Amino acid sequence: MEDKMEDKIVLICATGRSGSTTMQRIINTIPNSNMCGENAGAINHLLAFYNKIKYTTFMQVPGNVTPFAYDYLVKQKIKPSWYNSYNLYELREKVRDMILTMLKPNETINLWGFKEIRYDGGSIQYIKDFKDLFPQTKVILHIREDLQKQSKSGWFKKDKNALPFLLKNTKELIDFYKENQSYCYISTFEKMFVEENLKNIFKFIDCSEHYNEVKIKEVLNNNIKD
Repeated sequence: MEDKMEDKIVLICATGRSGSTTMQRIINTIPNSNMCGENAGAINHLLAFYNKIKYTTFMQVPGNVTPFAYDYLVKQKIKPSWYNSYNLYELREKVRDMILTMLKPNETINLWGFKEIRYDGGSIQYIKDFKDLFPQTKVILHIREDLQKQSKSGWFKKDKNALPFLLKNTKELIDFYKENQSYCYISTFEKMFVEENLKNIFKFIDCSEHYNEVKIKEVLNNNIKD
């Protein structure tokens, strides 16, 4: 599949209990969209695989993207510790195809993506690899301003380390935004109820014409249980 596919691709990278599901539902008000929910960080692991394969190829494999044959290494007395025979670009396409299979159910969908909250410990950086695979990707970084209240919400209220975790996790997302503002937008739980902010998000993902106030109000007024 070519990199120049015309689909709009949106990722919602969030902290837990920040309203990311509501943001997912808001984006899904757009016609022909398919914003999936969480995948327990599975795509992070797939991106980590792709990241390591790129590193291995360019930093370690004799011959890089055109690996030397094993017999050649032996004849040239080259240590085969990093001998590999894969084609990086074939693997790249397979990773792309796997993500498409997960997130784009049919050809009528022209906006797709997913939301995820598992971005602690530096894994937010793998979004750069997603961007490498799909250059048109736009990222909504969604956090919460009131971390104290967030730390007492849902499963966090049973975790004595919730606040330090959220402080670190939130900082990682904010730092990622600062480093990648050309394709990132930062939003918060509190601003999710501000019309101007939501309109700016729709503008950011090139969907201003699909901003539907009625549908969005229905989402914001409908408190679906976890």
